[in-house]
Order: sequence, then C-alpha cells, then structure tokens
Amino acid sequence: MLKWKTHKFADIVGPAEDLTDILAGMSGKNRVIKWIASPTTAQLSIRVYRDAEQMVDFLCSQLTSLMPLVFMDIPLSEGQLCKAGFFMLTGTATTPSITIGYEESG
Repeated sequence: MLKWKTHKFADIVGPAEDLTDILAGMSGKNRVIKWIASPTTAQLSIRVYRDAEQMVDFLCSQLTSLMPLVFMDIPLSEGQLCKAGFFMLTGTATTPSITIGYEESG
C-alpha cells in the first residue's frame, strides 16, 4: 500500500543544505520510497540520503505540472535511515515542503 509523508521546513537561506529524518527501515516491514514531490522553485535542489550515501540530487525547477513527482526506488532495510531535504543554491529565504510516497509491506 502506498503511504505519504510530508515535512515542512523552516526558512532556508542559500547556499545551505537542510535535511530531516524522513523515514527509517523497521524490523518486519519492507519499506521502499517510490516518489518525491516538492515545490518547483528554481533555486532549490532535492537531496535524499540513505544512511550516509547520497541517493538523489535533483533540481526542483525540472518539476512541472505535467511531472510533479520524481520517481525512485530506494529500499530501506532494518536500521537504515532516509534523510530528505533541500539544498538552496542562491536566493532569499524560502519555507518549502517535501513529500515522499513509500510502499510498506510485511
């Protein structure tokens, strides 16, 4: 079953990276991140890490009303942690939100 989780960030002023713990792998549950949605702000880049490994670095300006989500396939094993957030390239303060869609079975 597909589940959704959203996190709203405080002000980000560039250049800076702001991440949050968004999802963790759990015993007895198979979790796989399938989608990420964010604003289409030109100066932001979506960043996703699984443990210390960077999995995604995607410019938000590439998202459109026809393609508002980024498809991915990031499985989380027991004990693995997914951090998601933004890197602001330049610009004034902004308060973006990030939404992930994940499947959970088990």
